[in-house]
Amino acid sequence: MKSHCTNYLLAIASVVCLSFAATAQAEDAGYVPPRFMSAGNAGSPGMQRQASPLAGGPAAAYGDQFMDAQGNPIIMPASYCQSCPGPAGGYCPSCPGDFGAAGGYGDPMAVDFGGYGNDQCGPHYFDIAVDSIFLKPNEALDGVGPLISVGAGQNFIDPASGTAEYEPGWRIAARYDLGPLSVFEGTYMGLYDIGFTNQIRSVDATVAAGLPSQDFQLFTVFSNFGIPTPIDGLDDGSVYTLGYQSDIQSTELSYRRYWTGFNTRVTGTLLLGARYLRMTEDFTFNAVAFAGDSSLLTTSENDLVGFQFGGDGWLCLRQGLRIGAEAKAGVYNNRYKLGKTANFAEVGNAPDDFAVVTEGNQVAFAAESGVTMVADILPSWSIRGGYQVLYLNSLATVASSIDPTNIGSTAISTQGDALYHGFHGGLEYIW
Repeated sequence: MKSHCTNYLLAIASVVCLSFAATAQAEDAGYVPPRFMSAGNAGSPGMQRQASPLAGGPAAAYGDQFMDAQGNPIIMPASYCQSCPGPAGGYCPSCPGDFGAAGGYGDPMAVDFGGYGNDQCGPHYFDIAVDSIFLKPNEALDGVGPLISVGAGQNFIDPASGTAEYEPGWRIAARYDLGPLSVFEGTYMGLYDIGFTNQIRSVDATVAAGLPSQDFQLFTVFSNFGIPTPIDGLDDGSVYTLGYQSDIQSTELSYRRYWTGFNTRVTGTLLLGARYLRMTEDFTFNAVAFAGDSSLLTTSENDLVGFQFGGDGWLCLRQGLRIGAEAKAGVYNNRYKLGKTANFAEVGNAPDDFAVVTEGNQVAFAAESGVTMVADILPSWSIRGGYQVLYLNSLATVASSIDPTNIGSTAISTQGDALYHGFHGGLEYIW
């Protein structure tokens, strides 16, 4: 036991001796061991704070700026310099190397609108947006042309001309964050009262045409305006009443992925999702004529379901003010249904009554685009406004199914289209 203890003590002594020998050799080579400072020896010579050059030297030891061995900052914080030289400012234009090359990392689009800061303009986002929309169809009965004449073959009247007006509707969009750069978006839009009602009276229409006031002087396109033979119960009309009503609704479920341009002033999203569009129409033509009364009713329904893709891009004009454009298009299955019903006066050469309904499926296309401007007014509220266009094709429409040469035709056309355009304005909210 005594010999084991002696061996341990000799080993410890050997280690200590070797350590002192290594320290002495290092001091001979110029090495100075660190001397730790306490509150009581801060002012003693040779007992000052020390730090290696790569750790910042004396400046770092006293909590000052971190410097390298040449006295340059180890970390250079990025900062945008709107008024610095170079192309519309830049990031640290006075720094050496590429950072200082004529305003390096500058913003060539940085027009000074006042109050602009490059780090203050990021992707456009909201949690919920509500808009009032005002759209009108390009033509309610596109392609049909004049339906009525005042007198046989003269003074033609298109009851639908000039009747397309901006109709009010609404739209709501809500977003849910799926991650830092992606959102799920749901949107609904509806316009429910697009159309017109027009009544034409023979005694008034003859005066408006510069003729003496006369009754039963109205004729229809279905008899070639009474030439050579009027249709009993339809021509020689006293009062014609025409009405057209339509609505359009849209529901969208979309995934949006954010993207950023070469600077934070330019941003946008890519969109992929599903959409359901529903368009309905009702057209009525009621005639009070010399030989009796007649009525026509044509209805259509188009239900489009499919996928769409697109995106938007936004330009930040200044802090709190941005303008953006969006475009999206898709291919859909159109489940259409079109019905035609006619009741004629049972006199003379009047056609027989009929009622027919045709339905089916076909491929359709829809596209939408628009421009919007958004201005922040409160931390959580923004106002927005813009213009939009919506186009649909491969539809079974009322206008495309009216045969002006044959009032008794039961054929339909499934290649109609519809164009809506107008304004929108509303609010965005972020919580």
